[in-house]
Amino acid sequence: MRNRAIVSGRGTVTIPGPVRVAAGIYPGDLIEFAPQKDRIILKHLVVKDSGGEAYLSGAEWNKLDEQVRRQVKSRRYKSYTDLDRAKQHSRNLARGE
Repeated sequence: MRNRAIVSGRGTVTIPGPVRVAAGIYPGDLIEFAPQKDRIILKHLVVKDSGGEAYLSGAEWNKLDEQVRRQVKSRRYKSYTDLDRAKQHSRNLARGE
């Protein structure tokens, strides 16, 4: 079965549910478009702090990642437009606050 979508008049496309699940794409995730000759590649991006600050160890990150996935799945999450506030929220989650 092919996963297809229709482009709206505004150019928006809904990524089919099975594709989102397979790619681990959640609301608020960043997607990059890479146009090629006869196709467009969608890349699911993970945003990291370019300053090199290590806030969490690998195990801590995995725990936080699982918490975030549960929150998104249950639709109990917060969105931020301010990066510093988002970082603080992540730190608080990692500490269990």
